[in-house]
Amino acid sequence: MVINTQTTLIMRCPECGRLEHHGISRFALVGARSSLHIHCSCGALKLSLTSRGNKVNLQIPCVVCGSSHTCLVNARILWSSGNIELFCQTTGLELGYLGTEDRVREQARLEEILDGLDFMADNFFHNHEVMSAVLKHVHNLGRTGRLYCECGNQRIEVDIFPDRLELHCSRCDNLYIVYAETQKDLDAVGRTWKIKLTRHTFAHLGKARETPPQP
Repeated sequence: MVINTQTTLIMRCPECGRLEHHGISRFALVGARSSLHIHCSCGALKLSLTSRGNKVNLQIPCVVCGSSHTCLVNARILWSSGNIELFCQTTGLELGYLGTEDRVREQARLEEILDGLDFMADNFFHNHEVMSAVLKHVHNLGRTGRLYCECGNQRIEVDIFPDRLELHCSRCDNLYIVYAETQKDLDAVGRTWKIKLTRHTFAHLGKARETPPQP
């Protein structure tokens, strides 16, 4: 039997934007109403946790909308091997994660990819904010097994273009286009629960374009 005594927070600072990891011990919340505050190295508050019996209240300063969000979670889930995704309750955009080291490292790799794309924001992407949000959503579909090809391959390759993502199965060459240029594109992606690549079909997600996409 494995007893988990720690979870890990990964979140960008709402003040300086720095991405940091924070280990949180369950023993720091011993007692009926014990509190713990997680700060960025710049001093800004990132997360407050308050124990309420078998529940833990999370208070999250939001880097997206500027307000503070409250979430009540079961303590058993918080200290399990699962993961809790933290969202902006106004926009639905992801703010960070509480979870295992493996999940946190995976999210950190995604954040590094997004950081690496930042330098191209003004000159490459048609809409950098939409592209970042779409890439995160597609990443989450892949992580949860909801991005796959009908041939059974779940290791889908992603090519990034100024206005879209091209999802490609290296096993059978199936292709799926995810447009990432407008708010309508982002809304369409946000409503998508899974993506399945199929043979002999040009499939796309987002607003259809009058002409085929060019490299």
